[in-house]
Amino acid sequence: MKTTITKFLILTLLSLVFISCSSAKKYKAENTTLKSEIQKRDSLKTVIINQAIDDKLITPVVQSNTGNRELDSLVNAKVDEILSKLNTSKDSGDNSYKLIYDKLAKQLEFYSKMAQTKNENSTTKTSNDKTIIQIKKIPVVTEKPLSKLEKFLIGLGILTLLFLGYKTVVFIKNKTSLC
Repeated sequence: MKTTITKFLILTLLSLVFISCSSAKKYKAENTTLKSEIQKRDSLKTVIINQAIDDKLITPVVQSNTGNRELDSLVNAKVDEILSKLNTSKDSGDNSYKLIYDKLAKQLEFYSKMAQTKNENSTTKTSNDKTIIQIKKIPVVTEKPLSKLEKFLIGLGILTLLFLGYKTVVFIKNKTSLC
């Protein structure tokens, strides 16, 4: 009796091993790396504006006074002649200058006009930012509903186990009642 029960248990365990479910599903982890490069440009413009300049310079010319009237008049006449030849002017756009000798006032006059100036300076700063993002993806297994064939086989397996259990109980009762 013990040998039949032992044989039956071994047969049941072996059948469970061969028809049992498969092992646990293994998941594959995927690593995804995202790389992005961002370029930033920053511009700085500096403008310096110098205002227009109007300048006037008057220099008096000192008359010769040596005590000798003839010599003084000759020297003063020659100085007036030389300085009169210096009268000049020039214009260029908004810039101009003028040099005049005024015989009546006995003075040398210099006029200058300079237009406003602009000094522009621009600098550009470029920076590259690199971003690396690593994402770990673990796929999720979704369970499909059982097909009709699978449901039928599961039901057949349950009925088989119930039938074998019933036969085992009947077999054990028959063996114990005969002794």
